[in-house]
Amino acid sequence: MVKVRFALFFLFVTAVSLSQQTQRIAVAGEVIVTKDEDKELVSIYNASSEKGVATNAEGKFTIEVALNDRVVITALQFQSFTVIVDEEVLKNKRMKIYLNPYVNKLDEVFLSSYNLTGFVGIDAKNIDVIATPDIKLSFDVDADFAPDRFSRIEGNVAQEALGYNTLSNGVNITGLIELLAKAIFPKKDKSTYVDPFLEEMNVVKQLQEKYPADFYAETYGLPLDSVDDFLHFADVNAVTSQMLQPENELKLLQMLLQQSVIYKERYLKD
Repeated sequence: MVKVRFALFFLFVTAVSLSQQTQRIAVAGEVIVTKDEDKELVSIYNASSEKGVATNAEGKFTIEVALNDRVVITALQFQSFTVIVDEEVLKNKRMKIYLNPYVNKLDEVFLSSYNLTGFVGIDAKNIDVIATPDIKLSFDVDADFAPDRFSRIEGNVAQEALGYNTLSNGVNITGLIELLAKAIFPKKDKSTYVDPFLEEMNVVKQLQEKYPADFYAETYGLPLDSVDDFLHFADVNAVTSQMLQPENELKLLQMLLQQSVIYKERYLKD
């Protein structure tokens, strides 16, 4: 009887532990890149489950995910970013990832008139060094200076008569008055006004810098000369500055896809 109870207890604990584990489902994914870019062997790593896969030659992959899993996408030729799995991905069991080519920008290069050899010891000797003069500005601590025309007048009767003597029995009267004035009449906070036009231009500029123009043209089927106009249209109707955050990149691309359909129906329809 004891063995039967122990077996039932063991089965109950096992069932509870299995039910508490995160249930993940397999979703089919696809990596979309710009023209002439290689989309094979892109790393798709689920940081939440610590499991990952790589894309095939067509940029497709299958990975198990759950709600709010963090999927990290990395490749040498593309910018790395993280996608948070939402309910839409789980519902459709599909995940589309748009990769932006990584642009390696070099810092400014300064050309020198010196013929450098590459050896620090030799180059240091060939460069002219300007010696700085040693200006001694130190003073003796116990120096006693004689009064002159710049010295303060002690016991100024006029200041005392007008009440300008700020120290009274060791108390700074002026400082106390300033503190009381600040407490009674606090300064009003001036809210910063943001011009809506400047804010809109800032979002459009970030969209232009985030992806190249040919990416918008090829991905959303737009004429190249209509890309900037489309970005202004999307900014006015749907895109917010919050969507430009790295963790919201998937939502941004989906929103741009929806806006491109509306834009083409309104302005590019024959």
